[in-house]
Amino acid sequence: MGYEIIEFSAGTWMKWSVAEATQVRTLLGDLNLRCRSTHNEIASFTGDGLAKAIELNRIVGSDTLVSVRGPGTAAVPPTSDDWKRFSEQLSRAADRIRAAGMTLGFHNHETEFRPIAGGRPIDLLAANRDITSFHLNVGLCLKGGGDPVAFIKQCPGRIQSLLCQDFEGRAKWKDLFAASESGGGLQFYLIQRTDGLSLVPREGTDLLDFARKDLAYFRSLG
Repeated sequence: MGYEIIEFSAGTWMKWSVAEATQVRTLLGDLNLRCRSTHNEIASFTGDGLAKAIELNRIVGSDTLVSVRGPGTAAVPPTSDDWKRFSEQLSRAADRIRAAGMTLGFHNHETEFRPIAGGRPIDLLAANRDITSFHLNVGLCLKGGGDPVAFIKQCPGRIQSLLCQDFEGRAKWKDLFAASESGGGLQFYLIQRTDGLSLVPREGTDLLDFARKDLAYFRSLG
């Protein structure tokens, strides 16, 4: 089909056993796919959860543990202090992640780009130099009122991946590709179809067809 890299979501891969992760690594090899990163909930950044995350990442070939969700809930929105504590927790995990030969990443949703008392959470996270591998979800950044090109320039050399999905047709792809590849530190692109956003509108239920159409459209953007 043309895909080279796959990323596993937290809801899937965090439940795997060592044996299951080993089976997946074998399957990836058979399909000529690589896994460079995984999504992780906050439980993966402390104690036994961190030890398991590092072990499973190593088995599947991933070198980046991406934090995929910040503090708080929709019912109880996090405060600036909550975000600071969250950032500190990630930093406490960073030494063990680096010692394993891996990097610490963060995947945004729209909420990090929305101002709260004390400033935007994304600016607090950008100031945390332990986070060296941002995964910038373009569509969710735009949905939250952010400027993805400006964020790439805010974090030179630290944008490991762009997660490509649009929001209301507002993504300036040529500018995004230029910024991320010239100074952003981009290592690979990921195509995402979640949170009601995508590159190509959803029609039908054939997941492989979605994947083919998204990749064809992505290639047309270059």
